[in-house]
Amino acid sequence: MLQFNNRIMSILDLIFPKKCINCRKFGEFLCPDCFSQIKYVESFEAGPIGSLDGIVSVVTYNGVIKKLIRQLKYKPHLSGLGGTISEIMNEGLAQNEGYYHFIKRFEPVIVPIPLSSRRYRERGYNHAEIIASYVAKYFTLEMSSKILVRIRETKPQYKLDRSERFKNIRGAFGIGENQEIPRSAVIVDDLATTYATLKEAAKVLKQAGSKRILGVSFAREL
Repeated sequence: MLQFNNRIMSILDLIFPKKCINCRKFGEFLCPDCFSQIKYVESFEAGPIGSLDGIVSVVTYNGVIKKLIRQLKYKPHLSGLGGTISEIMNEGLAQNEGYYHFIKRFEPVIVPIPLSSRRYRERGYNHAEIIASYVAKYFTLEMSSKILVRIRETKPQYKLDRSERFKNIRGAFGIGENQEIPRSAVIVDDLATTYATLKEAAKVLKQAGSKRILGVSFAREL
């Protein structure tokens, strides 16, 4: 399904020429001037953090990054943004010693945060899965989008305060049918603020049998 959607969105890329998502200059999704505004986090937060054994975020959630994420989520014709975001993400992860140590020691499976069936039908793709697929390919790791599933609808997290986010996401995830549970996993999401989503996903995986779980987000809202 992901490969099929990628082919469709590649055709759309030809119809809608690339231009910078921030300043609107034609050429690339992110021009050099706007790229220079990105701030890498370069940190590893060691666990336990809920059920997580550590968390890595790659960049801070500033104006440019906010536009990148929102465009990827809600503009399906901008499929190439997944590659742009992943290039930034993989560069940051490759230089993060904590992340690199985790994947080399435990050889985890990459697990994207799932969308609900309704939102997947509306968008035609899962943006977290697109990002996760690039991460898995770059670091030569297995990825599975079927292990973790969304079992109920939730409100958009960005509209809620801290306590509401934890309540909103509680019980939202389950394990897919007939799935082999990895001993180690890296859960991938686009944005982390309170870590509520990553924590809940990690809890479900550990209850199912996973032993070590690292949470990875593209951006961190400070």
